[in-house]
Amino acid sequence: MKSLLYSLIILCVGCNIHLPKDSSITYSLTESKLWSTYPAEKDRKNKHVVLVSGDEEYRSEEVLPEMARILSSHHGYDCTVLYAQDPSKSGIVDPNYSYNIPGLSHLEHADIMVLFTRFRSLPDSQMVYIDNFLKEGNPVVAIRTATHAFNYSDTTHSYAHYGWNYSGKWSIPLM
Repeated sequence: MKSLLYSLIILCVGCNIHLPKDSSITYSLTESKLWSTYPAEKDRKNKHVVLVSGDEEYRSEEVLPEMARILSSHHGYDCTVLYAQDPSKSGIVDPNYSYNIPGLSHLEHADIMVLFTRFRSLPDSQMVYIDNFLKEGNPVVAIRTATHAFNYSDTTHSYAHYGWNYSGKWSIPLM
């Protein structure tokens, strides 16, 4: 696990590139898939990395698939990349749509999460997977905008405490 974390940190430092913003760009996944998978190509380590993209500023939907390719082909990790998508245009990556990232259920069997999101307002049915993953104490590599990964202006929202502007008390149960 330590070598996976070091590999990801090195990759993250190299991926901190600001690409020009072009909100007209969309990316299509295959019609039957809502996420991308990259099985380990060699030196299989039987570890699963889930990479969560979702920002309209730094092109995480381009960077994370490249990171997944490197992790699967050179380091032996199985990778799943998740993307922001408008549910009315299923299978089309839309980094400007802040309310849906299908496939977060992959976190139930993930060994590590790479989070590269910005101001997402995900529904409870999706946030529960992130919440459970974090409460289990699993490792996370958060890139750049993850300091403001989620945006819940409604302080009564179930996951408002993950919002970037949350000012209430955090209560973390001790295991």
